[in-house]
Amino acid sequence: MANKVIQPDQPTSIRTQLRDILLQEIKDGRFTEGGRIPSERDLAERYGISRASVRETITELINSGILFRTVGKGTYVAAVSARAQATAQTRNVGFLISEDIFHFVQTGYNRILRGVEEACRVNGDRLVFHSVGDSARLPIDGSLKLSGCIVVGGLRRNAIDRLKEAGIPLVLVDLLLRDEGADVTSVNIDYASGTRMAVEHLFQLGHRRIGFIGLSNSEKYSAYWQSLEAFGLPYHPRHVEFLPAMDLEPAMLAGFHAMQKVIARSQLPTALLVTNDYVARGVMEALMVAGVEVPEQISVVGYDDLGVKTNPPMTTIRVDLDQVGRLAMDALNRCIEGTAVHAGETLVPVTLVVRGSTASPAPAL
Repeated sequence: MANKVIQPDQPTSIRTQLRDILLQEIKDGRFTEGGRIPSERDLAERYGISRASVRETITELINSGILFRTVGKGTYVAAVSARAQATAQTRNVGFLISEDIFHFVQTGYNRILRGVEEACRVNGDRLVFHSVGDSARLPIDGSLKLSGCIVVGGLRRNAIDRLKEAGIPLVLVDLLLRDEGADVTSVNIDYASGTRMAVEHLFQLGHRRIGFIGLSNSEKYSAYWQSLEAFGLPYHPRHVEFLPAMDLEPAMLAGFHAMQKVIARSQLPTALLVTNDYVARGVMEALMVAGVEVPEQISVVGYDDLGVKTNPPMTTIRVDLDQVGRLAMDALNRCIEGTAVHAGETLVPVTLVVRGSTASPAPAL
């Protein structure tokens, strides 16, 4: 039987790819119950990966009850009964997100989900994904018992209150609005720092009319107008367009419509900060339709570095969203174990990635 290939350049981590290969080989009978699996060195050579990656994967499978290790002898496949017992003791971790928010920018939230999923695999937890619609139905009333919940992007306040009343430990992640969960443990992204870096970059290029497209009650917007003040730049309301928080369109469409409204006001800013890369792509599409060139006539900066293909390539504020998911699981573990975790304690850093969508403004005629 030919070995499957691990692809380092794939979105799925090397550890996850190796774990899935080993589980499939156990299922297919290549590694039988009580049988010894190859050594770390052999697996590393077989798949062309580091021994550290192999060691992490083997440790994860041992913690999950799939394998067991005998000192001085090797690592073996656990008996079916032992694996079943480990599965019975698995914690259920909920990943909750509003349907509207998930569809607003699915790619970004999938990356956070991927980070949570990887952490759940290491811990031997079962991940339960649930999108919440207007009815706010929550997976807390049936037979499924949740050990904890990660809420991404925010839910309506009554949904958060119901989870708290049920005694389920919570961690809120990447809140779109600033005041959705001030009294709940949260993992925050340092968008304020990233926004300041973006405004400074544009200021140094010579921009003095910088606009914003995004949500009004957000960390990004607050950091935007505060950064304008810090650099002595004017705030022009006609250069700002807010997205409707309670009726979000898919991100590119939202950006296209928002930019059309800004264009209709006649006088454009020379640069724009846009709440995420997909909205920014919609902005750039609207500018192209209107015959406005990027970056010759207007510079555009996005957020999150989501791999969106644009022409020219987009300057953006990068955050490791997979790491956001892993940190969220770390915070949730501490909540479940009763360790005090305060809201805002975890802050994920960002960096500014400069590409072709920003340049010095055109000289005034």
